[in-house]
Amino acid sequence: MFSLRLFSVIATAFAAVSALPTQNETLSLGGSCTIKEFSQVSSVISSCTNIVISGLSVPGGKTLDLKLKKGTTLTFEGKTVFGVAHWDGPLLQISGEKITVKGASGSVLDGQGAKYWDGKGDGGVKKPKFVRVKASGGSVLTGLHVLNCPRQCVSVNSCDHVTLSNWNVDVSAGDKNKLGHNTDGFDISSTSNLLIENSVVKNQDDCVAVNKAQHVTISKLQCSGGHGLSLSVGMSKTSAEANVVKDVHFVDCTVTNSDNGIHIKTHSDGAHGTIDNVSYKNIHLSGIAKFGVNIQQDYENGHSTGKPKNNIPITGLSITGVTGSMTGSNSKAVYILCASGGCSGWNWGVSISGAKKANSCTHQPSNVKC
Repeated sequence: MFSLRLFSVIATAFAAVSALPTQNETLSLGGSCTIKEFSQVSSVISSCTNIVISGLSVPGGKTLDLKLKKGTTLTFEGKTVFGVAHWDGPLLQISGEKITVKGASGSVLDGQGAKYWDGKGDGGVKKPKFVRVKASGGSVLTGLHVLNCPRQCVSVNSCDHVTLSNWNVDVSAGDKNKLGHNTDGFDISSTSNLLIENSVVKNQDDCVAVNKAQHVTISKLQCSGGHGLSLSVGMSKTSAEANVVKDVHFVDCTVTNSDNGIHIKTHSDGAHGTIDNVSYKNIHLSGIAKFGVNIQQDYENGHSTGKPKNNIPITGLSITGVTGSMTGSNSKAVYILCASGGCSGWNWGVSISGAKKANSCTHQPSNVKC
């Protein structure tokens, strides 16, 4: 009788212990997978695949480096504030395969840009870049509110099969006294199979700048205050492969109160490269101060020289359904500066009103009526 009772007690205790969650299961069930202190970051991201970052303060001079396990879901809640320090950054880096990163309703990533801005952007006091995304495998990053970038906001670098959806990149506070500068919305480099959709950028530089990329779609993006929908190709001098933009498409976007609507520039001091099969379709412009469509092959050392080169030919370019209005006192609807033999095979449909100066075109394809 005694042995049977003892066996029953042992069996009951064993069953209770077996029913307890393992360490990883405990982490995945609740509090231990919520990051509220910077010191928790490393242990949580190495242990959990369902993570919440809630009301976090990141020390100045430190990167919130989220190297997520495959398949992880991470949610930002409340305000994540990045401390001030004069360094290169990035303040936040997100990487992983098949990851999902979400911003909960009301959440904010605050870069405290006003504490850096001096009107000199990349010059002046040293300012960190804000967000770097290096993801792959069908990753989705959605609903993130990026506020007051010190300088470049979101670098999409070395990504493959990634979607960025419903982002709000807001640097509009940098308009005050023209202190915000070099606050690019999305910079895209060394990336393939990318979709950016249903997002808003308010800034003082390129809304989007594509440097090196293939198979990219940018859809329903609302840009204001900056330099428009841009390609900037040829900055790398290492090889032709470093300067290829191919199969990139802007669709159903708006650009308001900006210097440029569409801006394509190639760097004549860089290596050779190509721009091929790029399209802008159904783009609406309003309040454009300088150029509605600006295409030039004459950039050297970050400046236009007026002397175009054909080291990076622009072929298969389609700009159709581009409409809108200009407001600047020196505005031009269309400015094209191609080198001889540098531009070919374009499809053209542009109707922009209100420019104060006549269009100016050099060596454009014969079907492009300037």
